[in-house]
Amino acid sequence: MTSPFEWPPRRRRKKLAVAFPASVLATEDTLELKTIKAGIIGRILAVYRVDQAVIFMDPESREGDLKLLKLLLEYMVSPPHLRRKLYPITRELSAAALLPPLRIYSHDIPEDLSPGVKLDVLIESCRGFECRAYMGRWGYSVIRGSFKPGDVVTAVVESVGGNVVLSPSTWGDAYTGFKVKVRREVEPLIESFRVKGYLIVLASKYGNWIYESRDGVKSRLSTSKGLLVLFGGPYRCLYEYTDGKLYDFIVNTIPLQGALTVRTEEAMIATLSALDNVLEYFKM
Repeated sequence: MTSPFEWPPRRRRKKLAVAFPASVLATEDTLELKTIKAGIIGRILAVYRVDQAVIFMDPESREGDLKLLKLLLEYMVSPPHLRRKLYPITRELSAAALLPPLRIYSHDIPEDLSPGVKLDVLIESCRGFECRAYMGRWGYSVIRGSFKPGDVVTAVVESVGGNVVLSPSTWGDAYTGFKVKVRREVEPLIESFRVKGYLIVLASKYGNWIYESRDGVKSRLSTSKGLLVLFGGPYRCLYEYTDGKLYDFIVNTIPLQGALTVRTEEAMIATLSALDNVLEYFKM
């Protein structure tokens, strides 16, 4: 039997974007509990190789939760060895120790630097095309390229004698996490992805069983640029306050659910797992 596990994990052939409301944090009363919830969502996004996470405002969303969720997800996906420089200590990050590590490929840096090792570095200053780059616990290095202070760039170690010398590089086809975006209103969010050629799918208890829609999803996705999957919040489903015609498919991935309500993060696991199997089976 051939195992489907592979490391490093490759990027998806079709881009996968996931949208969910800031109200996912509204049920939690403390910063610590909100941080834990954001950590769960970040892990789900990474496990299922989501390329873009989009946060929107539903009727129950609060501005503070929107800003906090965006900050915590961006913090999680940032290179751990650079966070001290990238994020000053603030009240919003005071419980960041509760966030689980993503363990994505670009975060798994070897203990020792040696030629050929890749890592993300922070550009601190430049003089012409020669820049000083911060590497975390390994200190500073020199890298040549057209960068500006504040850039986070992927580099490969060329030499470690005296000054560490780096060259610009990439993570190739490996999956290295998600981008976080904010689009406050649902309809403009959907339209922005539709014009880019994405297939729009809503996960809802009011939808058809996912495997009844499998062939249709496969057929439409084969000519699409990617897939946008939307989820509702803890108080109401998107189907209850938006026009169903906004979506190409409305799918239910937890038929005959045993609990009266399904939390957003639980729906994300069920839906992304089902779609992952469909996408991989059809090599998408």
